[in-house]
Amino acid sequence: MKKILCSLFALGLLATAQDAPVPPEKAPEKPKIPQYVLDLQSLTKEDGKKYRENFLRADSLFKQKRIFECLEAIEDVHQIYEGNPSSLNLKGACYVEFRSFEKARIAFAKASAANPGNFNVRFNLAEIEFVTKNYKEALKLLNELATEAGENKATAAMLPLVSFKVLLCKLKTDDEAGARAIIAKSDFLDDSPLFYYGNAALEYFAEKGPEAEIWLSRAGRIFRNANIIAPWQDTLIEFGYIESFYGGDLEVPGNTSGGNTSGGNTGD
Repeated sequence: MKKILCSLFALGLLATAQDAPVPPEKAPEKPKIPQYVLDLQSLTKEDGKKYRENFLRADSLFKQKRIFECLEAIEDVHQIYEGNPSSLNLKGACYVEFRSFEKARIAFAKASAANPGNFNVRFNLAEIEFVTKNYKEALKLLNELATEAGENKATAAMLPLVSFKVLLCKLKTDDEAGARAIIAKSDFLDDSPLFYYGNAALEYFAEKGPEAEIWLSRAGRIFRNANIIAPWQDTLIEFGYIESFYGGDLEVPGNTSGGNTSGGNTGD
C-alpha cells in the first residue's frame, strides 16, 4: 500500500507539472565586447590608420629582432592608445629579450587585465616564472595551460612546447617519474620535436651529454625548419643544458640575471 501511495503522489506531482505553463527559454546572452575593442573602434579614421601602421611596424621590427626600434614603435602606438593587450604583450616580449623580467611581468599583467584568460598572455606570464627559475610556480601555470591546450583546437599547437616546459619543471622539482611519463606519451612520429628534445633533456639530467646531443642531432635532421626548432633550442639554453649560440651569457645593464632567454610569445 505504501508503494501505491508513493506512486499516486508521484503521478500527482507529474500532472501538476504538466499542467503548469512552460516559461520561455532564456535567450543566450551575447558575448560582451571587451572594452579595448570598443576603444579602438572609437578612434578617429586618422588615428585608426596611424595606429594600424605603427602596430604593424612594431610587429615587423620584433620579428626582425630589432628590439630597440620595436619598443620605439610601440611607444608611437601607445601615444594613440595604450590599452590593447596585443601591444602590451608585444612590449612585454621586448623586455623579455632584454631580460628585464620585472618590466615584462608588468606589461603582461596589464595585457592580462585587458583580456582576462588569454592563452598567449598566460603563457608569457608562465614563461617569466620559468626564466626566473621559479619552477614550482611555473609548473602550476604551465599545467593549467597544458590542460586547456589539450581541450581547445585553437591552442592545441602549443601543447607540445608547453608539455616540454612542464617536463623540465618536473625535473627541477624532483619529479623525474612525471617527466618520463610525458615522454612515454610521445612518439618519434609526432609532428613536434617533443620526443627528441624530451629525451635529450632526460639524458642531460642523467649527465649524459653525448647521448643528449645525439637526440638533438636527430631532431635537427627531421625538423629542418629553424623556426620550428628555435623555441625548443632556446628553452634548453635558458634551462642551462646547452650553451647560447652567442658563446656566453647575455647580460643587459641593470639586470643581473644573466643567460639567454627563450623569449615571449607575442600572439594576442
